[in-house]
Amino acid sequence: MPTALAKMPQRASNSFTLAFGVLNIPLSVYTGTEETRVARKEFFLTTEGEYVPVGRSAVRQDTGEIISSADVVRMATATSGAKVAFNDDDMADATSTEKGVGDIVTFVSLKNVGEYLAENQVQVRPTATKGKSNAAADKAFALLMATMKKKKVAALVQVALRGPARFGLLHSDGTFVFVRTADQIREARPMPEDVSFSDAEMDLAAMLIDAVGIDTPVITDQTAVAIQAAVDAKAEGIDAPVPAAAAAPVTVDIMAQLQASIEANKKGKAA
Repeated sequence: MPTALAKMPQRASNSFTLAFGVLNIPLSVYTGTEETRVARKEFFLTTEGEYVPVGRSAVRQDTGEIISSADVVRMATATSGAKVAFNDDDMADATSTEKGVGDIVTFVSLKNVGEYLAENQVQVRPTATKGKSNAAADKAFALLMATMKKKKVAALVQVALRGPARFGLLHSDGTFVFVRTADQIREARPMPEDVSFSDAEMDLAAMLIDAVGIDTPVITDQTAVAIQAAVDAKAEGIDAPVPAAAAAPVTVDIMAQLQASIEANKKGKAA
């Protein structure tokens, strides 16, 4: 695993209760990554030589005046606090990476791909011109994908798209997954210590895992459906559905909770 260089998080960013059968385990959420990219914001240069924040909509935040996007300057903040104009070409020059060109750094064995923390995922395919495919590009891409598949490797690519150069893994199915660099991954917080449990408790926990089942289900985003339903209901003047009540706090009698969870799962599967 890449060496974690960023400091461990100190403050929780969120929390939720993990439902394990009828056990409810309150958990805190800590950030697992560190943003290392230089943030840039949009400014408008006035005739007086003053930079005024405008945001992405090209509207002056001080007067509300709509301005031309051509007059918007993207600026970054130096360590000293000074703001300087810094466009995509400046980003490319600073990283010695040509914009829009992805350089394969190395190939990574599929068994080691999990060592990279995925950031987001896209699909890459040969570019068509005016709706017509490029035969040479298609063949070259297909050859690379087929050979990578045979060798069971992925390509570690460094590419500058919008902004600074970033790393990503190109898989043999054309999936491109951006990954975090080692210095963007925070040091892990310590796991609970000085916690003891009996063999019987562990056996019951294992039985509950078996009762719930081990599978690889296809998951879909149900939250989007719920949000759309709430929006639709509000548009029609109907009260939005009331969200389910929060889970109850964790209880002390773990053995009883685990046993009850197992029985509940057995009844559910029987039904």
